[in-house]
Amino acid sequence: MVSQEEEDRIAIKLTDRFYEEYGDMLEKFGDRGKKHTRNDIHHHFDYLKTSEKLNNKTVFIDYATWLNTVLTSRDVPTELLMKNFEWIVEELENHDDPPVFYIETLHLAIKELHEQE
Repeated sequence: MVSQEEEDRIAIKLTDRFYEEYGDMLEKFGDRGKKHTRNDIHHHFDYLKTSEKLNNKTVFIDYATWLNTVLTSRDVPTELLMKNFEWIVEELENHDDPPVFYIETLHLAIKELHEQE
């Protein structure tokens, strides 16, 4: 399990990283986009928690597929959602006690999104 403090730290770090690496998105979506990105990362963790409680990785994969539909309808490429999941995996793998369920679930979601491209 990942603490709320750790989720917050990851959400802030990855939002900053995203807009550093994809500066054109900051121009396109502005501060409102940064807020949505940070909130989306928190939603990712909410769905990961639910998936783990239910011991059902499909819950998160279905969420990722739905979110991708929403984001692509707003001109956010699938690649960026997959990148976000990859960065979360990187952060979790560096955790003192890596949450294996979360990492495995994120990898499955990335695979599913890749197959949909």
